[in-house]
Amino acid sequence: MATQGVSAKKRFEKPKKAYRKVAKYQQYEKNVRQDYAHQTSHHLVANDAYDLYVFEALKIQTMTKRPQAKTDAQGRFLPNKATAKAGLNRAILSSAWGPVVSFTTYKALRQGKLVITVPPAYSSQECAVCTFTSPDNRPSQAAFVCQRCGHTDHADHNAAVVIAKRGIQKLLSGDPLTKAHKTTRIFRKLGPERSEVTPGEIG
Repeated sequence: MATQGVSAKKRFEKPKKAYRKVAKYQQYEKNVRQDYAHQTSHHLVANDAYDLYVFEALKIQTMTKRPQAKTDAQGRFLPNKATAKAGLNRAILSSAWGPVVSFTTYKALRQGKLVITVPPAYSSQECAVCTFTSPDNRPSQAAFVCQRCGHTDHADHNAAVVIAKRGIQKLLSGDPLTKAHKTTRIFRKLGPERSEVTPGEIG
């Protein structure tokens, strides 16, 4: 009976092609996100009606962390909703929140405009009119109804007004608008050929 052998080279050709195809799609997806961020930031900064842009200081890296594995007393793995979290992570990263803020910041600076980030806590629950904050203000995903003053609005628009007000308050408060970068000093041990100590060095 005749048999047909398959060389090792051919066996690995198909997986390599598949890997290259996946890498190509991933690069394309990355390019699309970058293009979206550039176009969005350009559209924002090119609008002459605005000189101040306020964003939520979202900790995207923390938000997209994988959930830790959970085990029971016997060491067996328990459900940790990793699949659902992976889908949420993909949605967050595909939205390009981080690049939009970064690109808007440097493009606004070129135009003499200002970008401020503010804490995002409870912005979706705070009333833009009376500042009353409660989860009950959100009867649904899209609706906002203040339980104190009765103000009604689309939830996203109300949150945007809250964020804008926080930015203005931060600007008028006189507090630093950006975090100061920590300065570092580099200490180098002197070699035997060096007898003097220059600033930033230690013997």
